[in-house]
Amino acid sequence: MQLKKTIYLSTITAAILTSSFLHAENYVSVEYLQYDESDDRVTVTAPMLSVSYDFNADYNLKASIMYDGVSGATPSYMTNEDGDLFKGLQDFEDDRTAASLLLTTRFENRDELYTGIDFSREEDYQSLTGSVEYMHYLDATHNTAVNVGLSIAYNEILVYDGDTGASAYDGDSGASHTEDSMNYYLQGGITQVLTKDSSVKVAAFIGSDDGYLTNPHGRIVRDYPTQDAILDVENRPDNRLMYGFTLKYNKMLTENISYIGAYRLYADDWDIMSHTIDNDIYIKLTEQFTLGVGLRYYTQSQAEFYHEEIDYFTDEKYASSDERLSDFDAFTYKVNIDFKQNDTFSYNIGAEYYDTSTVTELSATILTLGMKYKF
Repeated sequence: MQLKKTIYLSTITAAILTSSFLHAENYVSVEYLQYDESDDRVTVTAPMLSVSYDFNADYNLKASIMYDGVSGATPSYMTNEDGDLFKGLQDFEDDRTAASLLLTTRFENRDELYTGIDFSREEDYQSLTGSVEYMHYLDATHNTAVNVGLSIAYNEILVYDGDTGASAYDGDSGASHTEDSMNYYLQGGITQVLTKDSSVKVAAFIGSDDGYLTNPHGRIVRDYPTQDAILDVENRPDNRLMYGFTLKYNKMLTENISYIGAYRLYADDWDIMSHTIDNDIYIKLTEQFTLGVGLRYYTQSQAEFYHEEIDYFTDEKYASSDERLSDFDAFTYKVNIDFKQNDTFSYNIGAEYYDTSTVTELSATILTLGMKYKF
């Protein structure tokens, strides 16, 4: 079962709340994520180990490795024992191993170059991503910086031939062949320190996906309810152009309260347009405890070749019933607590509740635990 792979560009400091950029530090962190969807649909367990090390003032290397264990069921059209077509929950089980390296190089003028590589592998999918990003300060005060970055990913997808049943979903039977795709992503932006306690970052991006972009596990029904009705594999275009921009604002509201707000516009030539609004507040309760609360709103329009009804598709070339391509709204409610035991050890616990207006009205809870050791 293919887990969605996000292409990451290394980014300059996410929250700039002072007149200079934050520097890297030496640490080892261990994190654990537990994701559970409503109706016992999908469960994900994901432990991760990360290490960051400054070799000197000019070089920092970050490395991480993660393992995902995924099980559950996902909405899919299928046939019952009598050959009747219906939409139910298709069981699946899979795991993923992912690793990444990010090298930061600081030059004499303190400009920074980020060079990264990411690898992810599942039973029927693997991806290799390379990325590079350059950050340049416009003046000696380091209050203004511009950045430009590029990432390229190569993906291999294992497709099982001639089987639209459960065995195709689990990938344990039938002949197969390998398809591939390429992802290209270019981003540029500017970060400006506005005052001693606020900053803003604006960035624009453009990207493309080319190759096999269909979900080989996705199912549609054609010519229902005629006698020629068949269960078929979905089919998506073999290219997609995407573009948009992001805006992030950071502000120290008081000595102990900070705010981070962000907006992202995304659009592509599949007719999907989305808007994401993030609001996060961090409150320093004591010298040891920090409380974080947040709310994210997401909305998108549907792809031009998506339809949810079983009797819609006939001879359309491109067709999908994957509700992730539908129009829907989603809210994510976030809370976390950071505990700093001392200058060496710190801990984090967080919880999120995700609620969507998709056809199946999906909701999910996400729990995270983390420990960081600085040295």
